[in-house]
Amino acid sequence: MTPIERLFLSIPTLPSIPRVVQELITTLGDDDADLGALVSKVKQDQTLSARVLRLANSSHYGSRHKVGAIDDAVALIGLNALRTLVIASGVSGAFASIPGIDLKLFWRHAGQSALIARSIGRKARLNAEFAYTAALMHRIGQLLINAAYPSVAKEIAAENHDLDVTELASVERTHLQLDHSEVGAELARRWYFPAAIQNALRWYGDPMHEQAGPYAGVVHLSAQITLGLEHGEDDASIAAALPDPLLQKLVLDRPDMESEIETARDAQQSAAETA
Repeated sequence: MTPIERLFLSIPTLPSIPRVVQELITTLGDDDADLGALVSKVKQDQTLSARVLRLANSSHYGSRHKVGAIDDAVALIGLNALRTLVIASGVSGAFASIPGIDLKLFWRHAGQSALIARSIGRKARLNAEFAYTAALMHRIGQLLINAAYPSVAKEIAAENHDLDVTELASVERTHLQLDHSEVGAELARRWYFPAAIQNALRWYGDPMHEQAGPYAGVVHLSAQITLGLEHGEDDASIAAALPDPLLQKLVLDRPDMESEIETARDAQQSAAETA
């Protein structure tokens, strides 16, 4: 039995997502998908609708008015972005509680990374919703590690305070012979996410690997920017730390990233003021 198989068998209750969310996942990347019919199903699920509207109001879509209904969200952000929000709400709602993890902080970090990734994805001429979804899920493997092995996860956390992805993965492999990137990619596979998103989760910590696709690089940049903001670093320091080879791979330049950091900081401050 492989370490991955052992981990999934050790999770007391494997997280699951609503059927309509699963159906929406299968339409990612399909420009001809009938999203209207699936949105109608979302409306019939009151719990899911409430979570989606919460996300629509907390995300930075530029509306000055509260989004009060799914149809309002469609008018404001469009069907493709709404699909992404439904998937995001389904993914986050799959984890009610995890030992040793503050889920509110976890999803705040994930959400900030996702918003930055969407914008970077557009600049890199990639599918912005793929970028958002991959960044939202980039640390989801940590949740499964904590669910399967809470005592070992506590030891891992004690050895890695700053959440640096390379160090974290190294510590995880020492203890478990796998890391959260591998676990997240496997969950994405089991949930039938597109191969590009699976690849992003697997390689975001090593985006210059020969197997890493462009979305892994976008997620790496968005996660690094988010951590810099959370650690209180100034914009220039965050931008200077972004790896040149990765920017070149994605055909991005440093001024692009400086603009992203400034926008993300303004959004972060705005969210804090209205919290």
